[in-house]
Amino acid sequence: MSRNIQTIPASKLKGAILIYKTATAIYVFKELSLRSISYNGQNLYAVQSEKEAAVVNLTNTYRLPVGAGIAAKIITANETTDIMCYLKDISMSGMAIISDFSLEQDTKIQISFRCDDSIQTVVGNIKQIYEFRSGKRFFYGCEFNEPNEVIGKYIMSKLEKKDNNVAAAAER
Repeated sequence: MSRNIQTIPASKLKGAILIYKTATAIYVFKELSLRSISYNGQNLYAVQSEKEAAVVNLTNTYRLPVGAGIAAKIITANETTDIMCYLKDISMSGMAIISDFSLEQDTKIQISFRCDDSIQTVVGNIKQIYEFRSGKRFFYGCEFNEPNEVIGKYIMSKLEKKDNNVAAAAER
C-alpha cells in the first residue's frame, strides 16, 4: 500500500513548537529553527533551538511563583543531607526546585515554607527531573506525600490579594 505523504516546506512553519513527552515530564520547546532535509530517501525536518525547554505543570493545582533560595533536606534510608536550592514555585500538592545536586527520582526532599504566621514543613518525592543544558543544574518537580491545606489557603489568599489589586487598578 503506497501512501502519498506531502511535506510542508520548513519556511512555511512559522511559530512552530515542539512538545516532547517522557515518562516523567512534558517539555515544550519554543522559538525553533526548522529546515527540510533528506535522509536515506526520506524527507525530514531538522529542528534547532537555542532556548531551554519549558517543563509543563502536570498537576491540577495552581502553583504560586516563589523564586527564592531555601534550605532543604535530602532524606534517604541512611542519612539526611542539608542542601541549598532555589524554590521556583509551590502548590498545596507539590513544589518545583532547582539545585546544583544531582538526585534520583523518588528521592525525598523536605523544606520549611513560611505561610504568613506559620512555618509549614513538607516532605515531597521527586517525580520530574530535567537537567539543564549546562549539566550543572537540575529542575525537580516534587509531589508532597499529602496535600498541605495551610499552604493551599496561603496561596488562595495571595491570589485574592492579587485579584483585589488588579480590580483596584482597573477602577482608577
